[in-house]
Amino acid sequence: MALPASSLPLPPASATLRFLASRRQGPGAYLEARENEPTMEALRWAAEITSLLSGEPVTPAPFIDECRRRDGTFAMTADDPEPSRAACYYAVRALALSDRHGDVPAELPHWFVNELATPDLPAASDIDEMFYVLRALEQLGSLDLLTPGVSRSLIHFIQACRNGDGGYAGIPGRPSDTEHTYCAVCSLSLLRHPLDATESHVTADWLKDRFDTPSGLATLTADDDAPSLAASYWGFRAGEVLNTTVWTDRLGSAVEGLAKADGGYGTRADATLWESYCALRVISRLAAPRGGGR
Repeated sequence: MALPASSLPLPPASATLRFLASRRQGPGAYLEARENEPTMEALRWAAEITSLLSGEPVTPAPFIDECRRRDGTFAMTADDPEPSRAACYYAVRALALSDRHGDVPAELPHWFVNELATPDLPAASDIDEMFYVLRALEQLGSLDLLTPGVSRSLIHFIQACRNGDGGYAGIPGRPSDTEHTYCAVCSLSLLRHPLDATESHVTADWLKDRFDTPSGLATLTADDDAPSLAASYWGFRAGEVLNTTVWTDRLGSAVEGLAKADGGYGTRADATLWESYCALRVISRLAAPRGGGR
């Protein structure tokens, strides 16, 4: 099934690039709204936005080097002593988008693998954290480092997070939400165990219900009545992985309506790097003819 293209035009890149420049504190250092120090996450969003708008590649150093730890891992901030899965994935992604693949520490793929489950144990993280690791291994071309036993353990854990409504929670027994549903269906695809036709249909229907709002933006859960850019991005991306249109024709105009005067996007008064990325990713995919895929 091919996903339909939209006639929605991409917004002018210059305004959003000016917004991005306003969040830059120095080479590789970007400050997210309502935060008081640069983070690896903000660097990742800056690199993603620049790539989407075909701007000059973000230079991650020296900030990314300040966040690197002695074992080749990365912390979220320059002052944080402990590495995290998320920060390490953001580093990999920022380096890839900056065409600096050779700067990824050689020991990092094996560190990522050790952060996952072992064959006889449940996953060592929730679906969200697992997704960071799998996406990083994909970016590094290292998914084959996962043994069949570990892959089966991860698949079983994800399947245990599936609820009867077709959505997924971060851990078994929690309510379904769009974030973890996206992480789950994408992780299963990366593990070469995508949903079968019946499962995919039920999950797509659950996602369609999240987009069934007056604005066309999606909600996080079935009980949430506050649509958001983040939930819309996660739901949209999950639909792409399933190769099914789960959004409505109101989505594009709803996202465009959240553009701010400074060139960013946000559901509140101020734009954020994260929401700007969500908005631009959705708009760019709606505007591009395609045949499906992640």
